[in-house]
Order: sequence, then C-alpha cells, then structure tokens
Amino acid sequence: MSPLPVVAVITPYHGEDIATLERCHRSVRSQTCPCLHVLVADGKPHAELNLWEAHHVVLPVSHHDIGSTPRLVGCFHSIGLGVEAVAFLDADNWYSPEHVAGLMQARHQHGAAFVSSGRMLWSLDDHPMGACPLTDPGRFIDTNCMLFGREAFALLHNWVLMPGYGHLIGDRIMHHHVRQSGLTLAHVSAPTVNYRCGKEGLYRLMKHPVPETCQPRPDYEASFHQWVLDGHPPLN
Repeated sequence: MSPLPVVAVITPYHGEDIATLERCHRSVRSQTCPCLHVLVADGKPHAELNLWEAHHVVLPVSHHDIGSTPRLVGCFHSIGLGVEAVAFLDADNWYSPEHVAGLMQARHQHGAAFVSSGRMLWSLDDHPMGACPLTDPGRFIDTNCMLFGREAFALLHNWVLMPGYGHLIGDRIMHHHVRQSGLTLAHVSAPTVNYRCGKEGLYRLMKHPVPETCQPRPDYEASFHQWVLDGHPPLN
C-alpha cells in the first residue's frame, strides 16, 4: 500500500451532478503535493464515487447546514488516519495544481498552524472574472481557501457548534475562531482556488453581467446582526 498523504481535502456534496464532482476530484488528484480526497455525501450519495481513488463517506440524511457537518465528519475521518493537515474544497470549485503545495510550503516556512490563499472568481459559463477583491487575511477568507494544520485541529469542532444562523457565514465564523486562537497564521496571496460564483453578489462586485440562472444574494446581514446580538464581535 502507498503511504497516506499528509494532507486531506474535504469535499461535502449534496445533489451536485457527477460531472461537477469529477472536475473537483480531478483537481485534487492533479495536485503537485499528493492529497487524500474525502468526499462526504450529505444524504444524497452517488454510488459511482465508491470506485474513485478517494474516500467516500456517506451520511444517511442531510444536515441542512450548508456542508458544515459533513466537513467536520470528513475532518475527523482524516485526522483519525493520521494526516498532518486538512483543507476544504466545495463540490463546484476546483484547485490549481500548485494550490496545496503552496499552502504547505508556507506552513513549513512560517511554522503556521493555519494557512490561507487567494481565490479566482469564475462565472457560471466558466469564464474567469478576476481575483477576488474581498480576500483579506485580517477580515475574510473563503472556506475553500483554508488549510488547518495539526496544531489547529482543536478549532474544527466549531463547524458544528456554531449557531444555526451561522452556517450562512460559516467561513467568517471559522476565520474568527482562527484569529482569536493565538496560533501562527500565514497567507499565500496567489489565487489558486477557482471559485464558481453561483450568487449574484459577486457578479455585481466584479461589474460582470449577472446570469439568469444565478441565485439571489442571501441575507448575510441578518446573520451578522444576530452574531453581534449574541455577544460576539462584528465579523464584517
């Protein structure tokens, strides 16, 4: 048997088609730093994934928390196998080949427990719109751009312990816990995560025509407001 990769990439999925999942999986398999890909079905499994060179974890029902529970399940599965770090990749997104290697290089160079990257925004018709201007290691890091090293594993339980309204802004809440942890952090500015924009807000931000099939912008402000009402510092 080949040795276990030191990095696991966790992909929750729920209802995405096989072609979408295949692109995601190919990008993990194409990493210059070998990775274990853990795909976690949130109640709607594709049996075909059992034949892939990946670990396929099936949850019997959906948790309706935008992937938070399957992310944590995938993390604990990987940690139990002995990986050094876990990263995240949503089913409709994909990595550039050097993504994980770049984050791991920064981890080792800076002794960082948590490493983040930039992201490239893509339209629904698969055209690049530019690097995301919202990425800011002091304010906002998208889930797909996060890598947690072993020293930061104790923070991962927050994926499921956050309040129900928080899953909509889960990346902000997780980044808050990271920044409050006192751990060493590092950021790689290269946009090596390819993020497919399914909601209208990013199209307007990038001054790009909004596709008719795009989802309306969620009410993030309500979640931000409730977070503050619950006694936490502002996230936006």
